[in-house]
Amino acid sequence: MGFFDMLGKVAGALIDEAEKSQKRQQKRVGKMVDDYEKKLDRYEKVHPSSSKIEEERVKIANARERISNGSVPYYSRRTDSELESDMTGLNKRPRDFQYRKGISLKDALHIAENETGVYILYLNGSVMKCGRAAYGQGIHWRFQQYYSLKYDNRARNGDYWSVSPENRDRVTVAWQCCPVSKCKELEYKLFRKYGKGLWAIRAPESCSSDTWELLI
Repeated sequence: MGFFDMLGKVAGALIDEAEKSQKRQQKRVGKMVDDYEKKLDRYEKVHPSSSKIEEERVKIANARERISNGSVPYYSRRTDSELESDMTGLNKRPRDFQYRKGISLKDALHIAENETGVYILYLNGSVMKCGRAAYGQGIHWRFQQYYSLKYDNRARNGDYWSVSPENRDRVTVAWQCCPVSKCKELEYKLFRKYGKGLWAIRAPESCSSDTWELLI
């Protein structure tokens, strides 16, 4: 097999894998739409005259049309090595980025910027979790997830094992925005400084980088 023949074979395999990934994503989104429609059906039985129901039905129909047309985008999380090799923002200094302490989770929704970074969750003054927000809209997006009680699949199903309807207005936060390549380093430094916390599921085992100042 010649070089270009082999190159074509590799390219074909990559295209096939991308198509499979797209189909998996469409299937996953389709299930989410199905689950939401079932919840809407249950809601309609209790609130048959709600004006919001018809609006949500239209959204569901639009979502199904996008899925059937194959226009649902495929998203995949970048690996740690890919994030660490991202040079975006490294021309700035740590103090050029937003950082705050002692802010209520509710107020943080109006203050935190759409930048990647690290954060701390406190309950009654005790550190409950240190984490990083290296995806989506960064810190602001992560705090929205916590306050809306949609921070993971367990919480979306009503199993509020950390932030809950009862405690979310007593949760305070601190955060430090930073380049995405520095999130892992700062998260490691937070765990070294504050410990794992009762709400943390994992803890970074190690980090060889030590170039960015922790400000919180």
